[in-house]
Amino acid sequence: MSPLHEIDDPARLRTLIAAVQAVGSDLDLPTVLRHIVESAVVLVDARYGALGVLDASGAGLSEFINVGMDPTEVAAIGHLPEGHGILGLLIVEPEPLRLAVLGDHPDSFGFPDHHPPMGSFLGVPIRVRGQVFGNLYLTDKQGADEFSEEDEILAVALAVAAGVAIEKSRLLDRVQELSLVADRERIAADLHDTVIQRLFATGLGLQGAVRAIDDAGAAARVQEAVDALDETIRQIRSTIFALQAPRAAGRGLRDEILTLVTEASASLGFEPGVRFDGLIDHGVDASTRVQLLAVLREALSNVVRHAGASTVTVSVEVTVHELLATVVDDGVGIGTGERPGGNGMASLRHRAEALGGTLELAAGADGRGTSVRWRVSIQSGR
Repeated sequence: MSPLHEIDDPARLRTLIAAVQAVGSDLDLPTVLRHIVESAVVLVDARYGALGVLDASGAGLSEFINVGMDPTEVAAIGHLPEGHGILGLLIVEPEPLRLAVLGDHPDSFGFPDHHPPMGSFLGVPIRVRGQVFGNLYLTDKQGADEFSEEDEILAVALAVAAGVAIEKSRLLDRVQELSLVADRERIAADLHDTVIQRLFATGLGLQGAVRAIDDAGAAARVQEAVDALDETIRQIRSTIFALQAPRAAGRGLRDEILTLVTEASASLGFEPGVRFDGLIDHGVDASTRVQLLAVLREALSNVVRHAGASTVTVSVEVTVHELLATVVDDGVGIGTGERPGGNGMASLRHRAEALGGTLELAAGADGRGTSVRWRVSIQSGR
């Protein structure tokens, strides 16, 4: 039988039951956890209560909910605890801990300036089926010198409820994530099996029509439409790669490139065009990724400083063994040499050669505009 049967205070049991019932509600996780901490403070007659949720590493706190301190006190303390001192001890040794005087414990350190003094202490781990999710902390027992064994029993029961709430929230997040993955795969399949196939069939039909058109101008316009369809197909295939690739931790290379281009648009006065082809997020190794971002940043900076361009297109193509980054503008052109002040091209060339690649500069057909093509070999980043 659970130690809870030893508690015969109906008011305490009602408070405990209400806190446990909150776990099954539709409330969001922070609200449920705050309700549990507030209930714990009432149940054990504590002045202060807090609940820390472990981060992914299990060595620190990702969330910290406190009860008993007013907003002014919280603001004066500054940053929230990270899991040091007594809090860190409970992470390393997840067992209930009762102290008559918190400051007497050898691990009691790390309290920041403006932190209110705290005397007695009760801490219990939050766990479900042996997995530790965090800890529940209670301090300053009211009406007694220290927390009792009955207080510990109640705190452990609330910690179990908190663990269930955290596990429930994480499982729901996982279900949502799996649902999104399924949606991504379905969209990718629809794009490949329906959209691309129809575009491809339309392109073939137009190519056949070109040969039957006697008017050279009309034939050229139809061929332009075919080329546009081919480009659209390449873009959709790139989107399919992005949808099918597993989501990496943190931001993908595609997002970083788009952010970089958006930042450059403030100086350019317009938004550059961006084109991706291939496994951008998962086909580029880490070292090449760093160099690519530096190259694009420098190339766009050169356009801002020297080109006087009205349009810029950034293209990044990734194949099995090669990456090609191209920045094309319609500015003043490079003439027979680099644009004035365009010494950044030397840096781009050096970065390419360091990776066994090449840098190609070319002027537009009418002497205006510049094409920068940065080509390097890559190792799979997957």
